Amino acid sequence: YASMAIVSRPPSAAARLANLPVVRSACARLSVLYTGTKSRHPGLKSACEVLESSVTAVGRAACYRASPVIVKLEPQISYANDVACKSLDWLEASFSVIVSSTEQVTFPFLV
Repeated sequence: YASMAIVSRPPSAAARLANLPVVRSACARLSVLYTGTKSRHPGLKSACEVLESSVTAVGRAACYRASPVIVKLEPQISYANDVACKSLDWLEASFSVIVSSTEQVTFPFLV
């Protein structure tokens, strides 16, 4: 076991996209807004919590049912991921603003 090399996969395009600073900071701001809105409006909070649990249940069921299809389509999914990663490489190189936080992007407009 000690001689077995651990093969690590590069992050998926979805994970890379989710980890872009501009995406992460925008999601954080939306989360704060959503949480604040729920705390200020009790009726809306109840509706949101019902929707959150419903979306969670539907998501679990979808993952369970989609698993066999995902396994069959793994080569195509892998190819699409590779293309998406190369596209992200190009976007990051061409548009440096996407690797900036929301604050860095919006600050010049706030002054």
